[in-house]
Amino acid sequence: MEPEIEEHITRFLGMLDTAFRRSGAEGLPERLRQAVREAPRHRFVHRFQIDRDRPVEDFDAEPQRHLAAVYSDRVLAHLGPDDAALDSTNSQPSYVLWLLHRLGLQPGHKVIEIGSGSGWLAAVMGRLVGGDGRVVGVEILSDLVRRSRDDLTALGIANVEIVEGDGAAGHAAGAPYDRAMITAAVWDLPAALFDQVAEGGRLLLPIALAGGAGRDCHVAVLRREGNRFRALEAVPGRFVRFTGPGQERGSERRRLGALPFWPEINSKPALHWPLSLGIRDPARFGGAAYAFRLFLGQTEPGFAVFDDGAAETEELSVSHFGLVDEAAKSVAICRPGMLLGYGSAAAARRLDAAYRRWTDLGMPGPAAFELEVVRAAEAPRPEPGLWVERRGVSALVWRLAGVASPPRPKRRKPAPTARDRPLPIGPGAGITPPAP
Repeated sequence: MEPEIEEHITRFLGMLDTAFRRSGAEGLPERLRQAVREAPRHRFVHRFQIDRDRPVEDFDAEPQRHLAAVYSDRVLAHLGPDDAALDSTNSQPSYVLWLLHRLGLQPGHKVIEIGSGSGWLAAVMGRLVGGDGRVVGVEILSDLVRRSRDDLTALGIANVEIVEGDGAAGHAAGAPYDRAMITAAVWDLPAALFDQVAEGGRLLLPIALAGGAGRDCHVAVLRREGNRFRALEAVPGRFVRFTGPGQERGSERRRLGALPFWPEINSKPALHWPLSLGIRDPARFGGAAYAFRLFLGQTEPGFAVFDDGAAETEELSVSHFGLVDEAAKSVAICRPGMLLGYGSAAAARRLDAAYRRWTDLGMPGPAAFELEVVRAAEAPRPEPGLWVERRGVSALVWRLAGVASPPRPKRRKPAPTARDRPLPIGPGAGITPPAP
């Protein structure tokens, strides 16, 4: 089979080169090209599905028949011993390798990958860091741990270790790491990574979106700077959800019928008015709604996505979304072209005010925000142009690019003595930032 495998690998590398150029790079870097060649993908594929609803494929039984699928730019879903789908995939090669390239692995680096799955990407990283480097993969699924260890041993890759366990704990024995990569969408950054990534080190972090937006996430490359991580760049992506305590938060969609006060207010909307999201063409609602939805998730504690008959597309999640104010028994729902309010007008007023803030800021999408990830206890106070999204042990600090922090309020002078003859003092000094 060697000539046939070589033909597929050559075609695969050409496909990756084209994908990299399409993404704005000069092509597939030579070091990465060589690493992919030395860690062939087919050595980490066994029983799989190309799509969840497609037949089960067995590479080991019929390797020649499956080489074209393995060396395509497609996601391969892993299967367990009973052919049950595992919550893990062999990711789309061009995308995950492009993300890996953004991390800038160098010979001698120590790297941790949380959610190592089949071990293929860990093997590629092992080739990139060389004999003086070290890669630790942490995987919670026992079957994948066993398979990936066997596959790495068969290829003679000795500088990659696969550890079975909860990725939220990282792997303290190998810390500090020059590079870290999480290959699942995280709601709350595991506290261990604040300690285990070296100063100046980089972390690739898919950040799950508020409201359970399927597998949609921000994928950020962050640099450790003191006690925080600062995003160097971010792109949209889709990853399976990270599992573990606290990670299920943010995935919930609200069912209107489950709200305790819904029977009192659901006979008909109490109010509705047009909400065009700044565009007239209904076909473009998805993109604008997506950006506004992200803004609400960043800035409004009562943000909710509703699952009652809502539809999702592969590209953008455009389900009905809005705000819930349980204390006021109020719900506001944003739908294409309109805003609906149920119960009191409290939630609708808040949503309308948020929409006006968003449009006044220029309708920013995710690329317009600078991001820092900090420990929740060390998060700054919100101020104009800066929003804090607390998620558990960590907090996301979103700053709208180009918006300067306001000047600090001036201190009042001490109360004058009887000998002083002060001029009248106005009602206040400095600036009190409005609530976001």
